[in-house]
Amino acid sequence: MPRFPVTLLPRLVLAKMMPRVPAATLPSRLALTSRSASSVSSSDELLLRDDDESTGVTSLRLNNPTKYNVLSAKMLDRLGEELDSISKDDSVRVITVEAAGDRAFCAGHDLEEIHSQTKEESTELFKKCSDVMTTLRTMRQPSIARVQGIATAAGCQLVLSCDLALCSAEARFGMSGIRVGAFCSTPAVALSRSGVPSKQALQLLLTGDLVCAETALSYGIIGKVVDGELLEEETLSLARKIAANSPLGVQLGKQLYHQLDECGTLEEAYALATDKMVCNLQHIDAKRGIHNFVTKGKNR
Repeated sequence: MPRFPVTLLPRLVLAKMMPRVPAATLPSRLALTSRSASSVSSSDELLLRDDDESTGVTSLRLNNPTKYNVLSAKMLDRLGEELDSISKDDSVRVITVEAAGDRAFCAGHDLEEIHSQTKEESTELFKKCSDVMTTLRTMRQPSIARVQGIATAAGCQLVLSCDLALCSAEARFGMSGIRVGAFCSTPAVALSRSGVPSKQALQLLLTGDLVCAETALSYGIIGKVVDGELLEEETLSLARKIAANSPLGVQLGKQLYHQLDECGTLEEAYALATDKMVCNLQHIDAKRGIHNFVTKGKNR
């Protein structure tokens, strides 16, 4: 792939890539990602994990803000390792996916890294990325993206791959690969599977334009827009509310919801849902909860 440094692009093109975005909120290399993550001293520092054992909420924080938290091969390795560990950990009930810095949640892949790769290395990179996104969707624990700044290309794909997403009013979203001649093929999968309407999805993919938080909300890319200073509090509140519910009920519900997409007919969907409902009702959490509800009703 030819290299297209942002600094060499005409100002007019840059202006078109940054609609309605205050200059102070945008990194100079924007959605085209940034320099290699090699300047970070250790791959262990690229991703931070914080477990709140009292609530069952675990946060994963992309920690390369000077490079706009790009999904380099090392970052994807760390995400894959932590998600694999979390998926086997019964003490973790909900995951939040967040990022360090104010300018970017994640600016997609590292183009300098991709520029120097062989075909085989690129294949390995995108397989790693696809595996991470698939794990987020299929693992038992629900995930919540907390988005500030820009989320572009694979960064937007990361948001879409989480089960829920909140963002600040200043957040911006886009599929910028087409700007450098690389259609966002793998992010297109996340757009399609997330229920974003096809015309809006294709407009993002074919123009490379950024859209504001409210537009992303209307597309279904995110679920709620909040003031920036309340974003952390709102995300944690949502995570704790979900974590306080029955783990089996939450996990079964997440898996069922995504499996419904694979059902070919309405009858198949209801058959699957019936099976899951009956299974859920046999669990001690549901038995206890229903017993308490019925008992309280009789004592009124």
